[in-house]
Amino acid sequence: MLSIVLLVLVGMLSGVLVVTLNKLKSLRGNLDVLQDNLDHARHKLTEYEQQVEDSDYELSQLRVQVSGLRTTLDKYKKYQEICEIEQYVINRTLQAENFVEMTKVDASIMVDDIKGYIERVKAFVEDYQTKAIQKVDQQAREKLQRYYKQAEQEYRLQDVVSALEHKIHGYQQGFSLAARDVLTELIDGYQEQDAARQLQEIRQQIEQAAQNKKVAKCNYVDEDRRNTTIDMISLAFNSRADLYLSRLTIDNLGLMLQALQDDFHLINYKGQDLSQASIQQSYLDLRLQELKFAALLLELKKVPVLTEAI
Repeated sequence: MLSIVLLVLVGMLSGVLVVTLNKLKSLRGNLDVLQDNLDHARHKLTEYEQQVEDSDYELSQLRVQVSGLRTTLDKYKKYQEICEIEQYVINRTLQAENFVEMTKVDASIMVDDIKGYIERVKAFVEDYQTKAIQKVDQQAREKLQRYYKQAEQEYRLQDVVSALEHKIHGYQQGFSLAARDVLTELIDGYQEQDAARQLQEIRQQIEQAAQNKKVAKCNYVDEDRRNTTIDMISLAFNSRADLYLSRLTIDNLGLMLQALQDDFHLINYKGQDLSQASIQQSYLDLRLQELKFAALLLELKKVPVLTEAI
């Protein structure tokens, strides 16, 4: 029994010994691995220390360089403002160039707009100027027409006043003095037959003017009223002309001419109240020529008698 126990104990101890030996063997293997790792770590540490030494050397060199750079920087530090100014100038130059380009584009657009506006303004000014010139011209014409009518009216009034003075105060002898000059001018180159023929032609023209209703004019719209007014002032004027023709002598030709012209102005002045009724200037000229050639004929009839007497 004891032997069995011993055997069992021996077996157990053997097992424990085997396990222990295996563990020792395993530990030795691990120890070798650890030793290798330690050697490798030591090698790495040696390399790292060498790198640290190299880094320290490089760091020392860098510190020396930094010190040199600081010294150099201190030398150039006074130019820092210039560098900043240069950079500022560069930045502002770029901004200015960009602004100039944008301004050019805006200016081009603005110039096109201004050109269009100028064209529209030119067209408006030309149109306005044309209309203004036309308006001023029209106003000037109207004013000139009014001034002309006013001057013509004043001239007529002067003739009317002169005619009234002649009618009121009578005709001076000065009118008869001009008759001799008129006859002298007419008689040059004329004979009695020529004067009679000329007088006959003038009377035919007077009759034609009466037939063609060119003795007087009137602005009445109603035809009967207009014709009645024309006949009335024509009768008045012809009555005066015939009266002066019947009273005509060689010595009073100037007086008769002036009297007929005065009647012409007075009748036309009164005719203004009858829608501007008036004797035609051409008809007055015919009646004046009639008086002149009638006086000339009287003078020519008198000349042979005077010649025989001499």
